[in-house]
Formats: sequence, structure tokens, C-alpha cells
Amino acid sequence: MLAVRDGAFAALGRRAPSFTVTQVTDYTPEQDPLIARQVTGTVAVPSYLTGDGGPGSRLHYGPPGGDGTPPTPNALPTPSGTTVAADFVCNIPRSASATKPAHLSLYGHGLLGRPTEINAGNVKTMSQTYDFTFCATSWIGMAAADVPYVAGAFTDLSAFPAVADRLQQSFLNFLFLGRTMIHRNGFAGHPAFRDAAGRPLIDVAGGLHYDGNSQGGINGGALTAIAQDWTRSVLGVPAMNYSTLLQRSVDFAPFQTVLDGYYPDKIDQQLVFGLLQMLWDRSEANGYAQHMTDRPLPRTPAHRVLMHVAFADQQVSTAAAEVQARTIGARLHTPALADGWSPDVRPFWGIAPIRRYPYAGSAMVVWNSGAAYAPPPTNLAPAGPEYGEDSHEFPRAQPGAQRQKAVFLLTGKVIDVCPGRPCP
Repeated sequence: MLAVRDGAFAALGRRAPSFTVTQVTDYTPEQDPLIARQVTGTVAVPSYLTGDGGPGSRLHYGPPGGDGTPPTPNALPTPSGTTVAADFVCNIPRSASATKPAHLSLYGHGLLGRPTEINAGNVKTMSQTYDFTFCATSWIGMAAADVPYVAGAFTDLSAFPAVADRLQQSFLNFLFLGRTMIHRNGFAGHPAFRDAAGRPLIDVAGGLHYDGNSQGGINGGALTAIAQDWTRSVLGVPAMNYSTLLQRSVDFAPFQTVLDGYYPDKIDQQLVFGLLQMLWDRSEANGYAQHMTDRPLPRTPAHRVLMHVAFADQQVSTAAAEVQARTIGARLHTPALADGWSPDVRPFWGIAPIRRYPYAGSAMVVWNSGAAYAPPPTNLAPAGPEYGEDSHEFPRAQPGAQRQKAVFLLTGKVIDVCPGRPCP
């Protein structure tokens, strides 16, 4: 991935990536009291994939126009000679003006989703309340358009490498979108991001940030580790290591049914998950966690990360989020839970507490909806009424969580929005 990033940006040089605006929609306050304008389009990104780069394509090796077969076991991906049209959606809040241009943040969507997730009420509320323009692109490899391919891969796992390969191209797509957002000759120079008098509505001087949820929190951890244009990320309901997460998630149930039909032996399945993880390590937080905050990768700044974890999350296992927190050195807001909520003898073992606020470092904050109950301690999903209501989307909707996120992204400091008590 570093070879892909460094090669692509070396070819770009000091220029802004090429982009096309395909639609600009201005909303009246009656149509949308929070968002004044939505801009959609594509960014041209060097393709490191074979063929047209669509579902099923692999990383490209060898000369442009070749078949992409790796010439040696240690070969690095090379540009295919074409470009990927990375889709983007940007929402400019009603609070943005020429005198108060909006802060800029990438947004990472959830599992097999779409960049239009920035139209969710919680994202639009944060955008308007804290004057953020969020822009999103697709996590190709695990986006909505990939659902048929991903489902088919569980019938023949020899097809799975394309999922991890396309995710690595999606990292480059996010990085190019981010550069377009903050380059003075990028979005800021286009009428779609200016007012009627031609003045910019976005603040390129204020830098770039990242906010993502669920899959956007998981893949966002890896993206953060390779990011050169920003140093602070919020990872909502995140974790790492898909091979641990899959069977502990209610979302995996339909894929498990497919897998059972083609790989029925449960021991074989565990071997399969371990093998798949060796590929996924290239394209999700598990393979990048040791460099996500300190010990940065070459030619990459150190980063700070704020993890917002949902207690008893039924879609992303909090056990794997705790592993990530320990790995990246995140500190814990305490008390994390009220007495009696966790069945663990030592809840959040090995995660040091935050001693004083505001805290200038990476942190994990646990949000308890009060309507979900501790998941099974085994390799099972918390499916069934005895586990209560899923808390997965709870943190991102809380006003305190949004305030904490905004302050962290803009200042790098974690403030205490639940003083002396668990959140909320």
C-alpha cells in the first residue's frame, strides 16, 4: 500500500487531482434545514487494478496494459495505465459562509454501504452544528456495488483476494479525494464550493480530518495509518481483525448461510477465516494498528485517534475494539461502565485510564445505550431478544459524542463530556 500511495502521489506532484462535478443541488431551508448544498462527482485516481477496476479485479503488476501477473513473489503493484473514477458526495452545511468557511473532513461509510451515508441525520446534524463539510467516497471492495461479488466469494474463497485488493485501491481513492478537498486548485476553486459572489465556502487552510463509522471505523484505522494529509481521526464503533469480527456479528448471518453450504465443516471454516485474514491485513486496521498512532510508517506523520465504542454492539464486537485500543495505546474514559453492566472480572483490562482532561492523546470512550446487554463471551453473535436492542448506531447520535468528536478533530484534545460518570 505504501508503494501504491507513494507512486501515485509522486506522479501527481504539487497538482490537484483531476475531478468532475456531475451535480450540484441547492436546498431551501424548508427542504433541508441543515444542508445548504450537495455536490456529487468523481475524482480521477491512478488505477492499480487490472481491467476496468470493477468487482473481481486484482492488484496490477508488471507493465501498463499487461495482464497484471506478478513477475516475482516480492513484486509491488504498479499503475495499470488507466484511472479509476472514484465517486464522491459532499454536503456543505447551512452554517458555512465566506466569513466562516466549513471545516473539511472525509467520512467513511459502513458495511457494504454507499457514500450517501453522509445524508444520515446524525452526520448532517454534526455538519451543521460544528460547521463541517463532509465528503465521502465508496470503500470499493466492500461497498454496495460489491455485494454480489462478496456473497459469491463465500461459495469459492479462491475469489476472495479481489476483495482485499480493491480495498487497497479504495485507500488511494480516499487519499486522492482528501487531497482534492484541501488543495487550493481543488474543490475550493470550483463554483460548486463557492457562494454566489465566488467566495470559497470551505476552509482549505484549516486542514483535513477523518470521521467514519462501523466499516468506516475498521477500514478507517488502516487509512489513518497511511494518511499524510491529516493527523486526527475519529473511529466510530470500530475494531480490527475481520476474522474475529465475522462470526460475532449479526451482519454476517446471511454470509454464514452461504459459507455453510459450500464449506460446511466448522473446523475448515476457522482455517478459512485465518487464511482470509492474511489478505485482509493489507486492507483493514489489523495489519496497520502498530503504526496507527505512534511509530508511524515511513514518510507518514504520527496520528491521534478517538475511538467511540458502543457497549454490547451487536454488529462490531467490542472485544476486538479493546484489542485495538491496547495496540494503539489509547487511554480509556473512566468509569467506562456503571457497576453491574459488564460480566468481566476486570472490564477493559490492560487499557490505561485517562487521568486528566482535556487529554492530548488517543482515547477510547464507551457509550452505553442502556438497552443492550453483554454479548456472549464465545465466538457467537448476540442474536436474540435476550441481548436487547442493538447499540451499534447509538454513539454517533449523541450530542455529547458529536461535541467530543468536533473538539478532538479541530484541536487534537479529548474533552470530558460525561464528567465523573459513564457515557451517556
